[in-house]
Amino acid sequence: MSETPEIPEANDPFSKQVAITIALLAVVLAFIENKGDNAKTDAIIKTSEASNRWGYYQSKSIKQNIYETELEILSYLKPVVSEAGTVDPEVTAHRKALSASMAKAAATAKRYDSEKGDIKKEAEQFEAAAEANGKINDRCDQGALSLQIAVVVCSVAILSRWRLFWYIGLGLGVAGALIGLSAFRI
Repeated sequence: MSETPEIPEANDPFSKQVAITIALLAVVLAFIENKGDNAKTDAIIKTSEASNRWGYYQSKSIKQNIYETELEILSYLKPVVSEAGTVDPEVTAHRKALSASMAKAAATAKRYDSEKGDIKKEAEQFEAAAEANGKINDRCDQGALSLQIAVVVCSVAILSRWRLFWYIGLGLGVAGALIGLSAFRI
């Protein structure tokens, strides 16, 4: 079985400074990635909720359409007046039942139409929340990418002992942190 290789100690001050920089960049990176992951999850949940609301809206539209069609069909059912010109009690009862059915169908269609407005508003709110969370996730991804590159560049600075790489890594790290932290203002 092979032994675990030892991690070399940072003996010179430059290596210690870069190692501390890498550790700090890693902490900021973890924080920003966590925020991005949470925003991504929230965006998925909000998108699902919006989809559910739009499905509910569609079901209300279908039901409304059914009642409007029923109302239209009922409007064509006119009771026949008897040949003698007298008012038949059956015709009167039929007219009352027809009027009641038409009134009920019209009221139900109107209720479904009014309910759709609230459902549409909710669906649009869920879509807006999903979009906002998507923007937060995108911003965190951009910041995380810059921070990851900063960690790599700082690691190269330790290996090459070039301060220029450390400065570049610091610059990328600060830029990544600012980009990532700006997601909290969205």
